[in-house]
Amino acid sequence: MKLGLAEKEPPRPPAILVLGEGALATQIQDDLNDLGLNTVSMKDLPLSAEDRALPKLNDLDANVRFQKIFRAFRSLERQHQSEHSWIHPGVTVWSERAEFEGWARQAGMATLSTPAKALHLFWSTLQLLNMAESIGLPTLIISGEPVASIREIEASIKKLFQDGRATLPFVLKSAFRVRGGFATRVIRSLDELHEWVPIWINHIQEHSGESLLFIEKYLESARCYVQPFARLKSGEIELFPIVDGSLMVEGRNWIEVCPAQNVDDFIQSKIETYSKKLLEHADFVGVGNLVFLTNGVEVYLTEGLARLNLGYRLWEKVARTNALQWQIHTLMPGLLVDAPKPRAKLSLAAPIVGLHLKLYAEDTWLKIPHPGVVHEQSSKSEWNDGDQEGSLSWGVRPAQNVDWKASGALGYITSFSSNWRTALKTAKSILKDIWIAGGVQTNERFLYELLSHPWVEESMFYNGFVDEEFIPKQIPDQLWFTWMSQALNEVSEPLDEKESWLWMNHRLPVTPDRFQFIERLDFVANGLKGVQGAFLNEKGKPERFCIYPLNRNRYVLRIQNWFFSLRRSEKGRPLQLMALTSGRVHSIFFKEGSRIEPKQCVLIIESHQTFISHRLPIPVVLTALKVKAEDEVIIGQELAELERWSDHQN
Repeated sequence: MKLGLAEKEPPRPPAILVLGEGALATQIQDDLNDLGLNTVSMKDLPLSAEDRALPKLNDLDANVRFQKIFRAFRSLERQHQSEHSWIHPGVTVWSERAEFEGWARQAGMATLSTPAKALHLFWSTLQLLNMAESIGLPTLIISGEPVASIREIEASIKKLFQDGRATLPFVLKSAFRVRGGFATRVIRSLDELHEWVPIWINHIQEHSGESLLFIEKYLESARCYVQPFARLKSGEIELFPIVDGSLMVEGRNWIEVCPAQNVDDFIQSKIETYSKKLLEHADFVGVGNLVFLTNGVEVYLTEGLARLNLGYRLWEKVARTNALQWQIHTLMPGLLVDAPKPRAKLSLAAPIVGLHLKLYAEDTWLKIPHPGVVHEQSSKSEWNDGDQEGSLSWGVRPAQNVDWKASGALGYITSFSSNWRTALKTAKSILKDIWIAGGVQTNERFLYELLSHPWVEESMFYNGFVDEEFIPKQIPDQLWFTWMSQALNEVSEPLDEKESWLWMNHRLPVTPDRFQFIERLDFVANGLKGVQGAFLNEKGKPERFCIYPLNRNRYVLRIQNWFFSLRRSEKGRPLQLMALTSGRVHSIFFKEGSRIEPKQCVLIIESHQTFISHRLPIPVVLTALKVKAEDEVIIGQELAELERWSDHQN
């Protein structure tokens, strides 16, 4: 052995901090590990849970808080003797913000995200669409002049109506990207401008830091197509299979389909041509998505995302590729041993059809968020049977509280098969198989019934189908009301003669009957008794159930895929306004002593990034307010005391 040539241990590859928590952050971390890269999750940082929480967009000290996270990350560098110098912003809101790259650079780190110039362009939806129009791409913009108040909107609409450029309905849209499905609002009558738009503008301001709007044409019976792409620094563009995002619920993509089933060659060719033209003009580098609406004749660009979309697992499986590999290859190819193969060089076997379903904590029929504690949760995560394949990724765990401040996302389901109908069947089978219960309600039944709709089975849905056409089953069979009473018999104290139990506006029958248990486990939550297990129904078949106490007067019951929020009522009790969900009191519109007309909004509670108005069907007088703006409340909490207007006059 020659002197001076002592063997050295090869350097460890640099580690990457993945921002965010939940199922998608974990998935991104696993994907990076599979590529041979070392990763660090947020929960690995030597910080408290409060310090690990990512700041909001409108936090004035966001940079300061990130520097604390970055310092904790760098401390691991010294501990593990590794170059911890990369940040992957995950699919958090910071993956779309241009300033984040500069903050990371201040700490001596680099980000695996689209360059700041493109991030700024794609964050400004109006700027992106104006640029698209300048190079000949169709958009739905009626007026490119941004508006910021009701007065400006009314003046602009009046002029557009006079010029014949706008008609009802039309679309108001945030000039900047907003997450959560509330960036767009369809205005069907001018009365909506005064009632909802001021609150909506405030909502946008709180979640994006901007409140400018612009006006778009409403496209009837349109399909929504998402084009995922990757563009290299050399200018090469890779287009992945088109995703159909038409099955929206109030602007949120709950169900995505890939490849889009009814897109013809003409429309697909236009989407591909428009995508390449825009990306080349913008000199975009990285992985992202372009969103189009089409009426079958023309294709209109409506939005762009300069990041991985939330359902990237769907299109990467159909394309038989790796989205994270493409992302790193476009931004920092030196981190990879192998480059991804373009689709043209892949030998594709049988076709793959996939669905991506998002699970949320929500009473979907009432359109009310339903945060709460996850008491029990199924553990099965993989389904495989012949050419059918599915997976479930939970973003929550037992004993976790689904906070009203979060998005309400519980997890997601992906299912794949060789054809559309079998992929549907697999997704519905997973929905029937999973179980989550406790203080939360979910959108499982809504998703199951939507996938069972004949129009969906024939792929005949469109962008407004769920909001305009689909009506889920509202009320179960009469037998279920008896089951509700039997479940309450197991946990609640006997009612007095003035009390009764209600579900929605249905009074439950009083019954001495009890369940015939085949499995039973009693537990305590919130200081009260709860029960989970299974009982035999009238046909001798087992029914799994869980009844969970929120307080003495309110329980959440799950049987099959139905959730019931049960509440105690008392005759002769003064009229009260109760919180429909847990959250923050955003606005109160009346003072004590005010007369409130039927259907007027009394107050608004914010929960899961949505605003829930509280109204009454009868004229009342507000005699006492029990809360004030910014108070946090829980579901069922008394918000105000009221008197009927007729009683008040007497």
